[in-house]
Amino acid sequence: MAAPIREQILEALVAKLSGQPAFSGHAAQRANSELDITELPAISLWDGSDASVETDQRYGQAVVTTQVGVETVHQANVDYATWSAQANTVLAELISAATGGDRTLDGLADDVRYAGTTLYYPEPGSDILGIDLVLEVRWRHDLGDPFTNSMG
Repeated sequence: MAAPIREQILEALVAKLSGQPAFSGHAAQRANSELDITELPAISLWDGSDASVETDQRYGQAVVTTQVGVETVHQANVDYATWSAQANTVLAELISAATGGDRTLDGLADDVRYAGTTLYYPEPGSDILGIDLVLEVRWRHDLGDPFTNSMG
């Protein structure tokens, strides 16, 4: 049996965000809370809640908006005065990678959009910078069948 559409979308996002310059070419991971800080920078995707589910009776489909968290960890620059610029540069690269080009993920989704961010600056004694963002992926599946989107 084929993977559910939601799973295919997450796999497509992992592929799209892997190998980016902001991550020194490292692959994106899935739901990894044990990121190795000796292997920075690192990126992990977390599939979250379905923020909304609508029924499109005309086409017999559920229209779903799934939130995906993108958690990143970086070695902070030595000079704290550059941390904000460093974080904003990485954030811009993430937004561009996630929402640039094919936002349908090769026909799996209607759209991928940037929905917000949180920046985490190093605390005293730390040299770790975190940039997290939320993506919202709008996609469809046939009513009662999350493996199939016959309108895609």
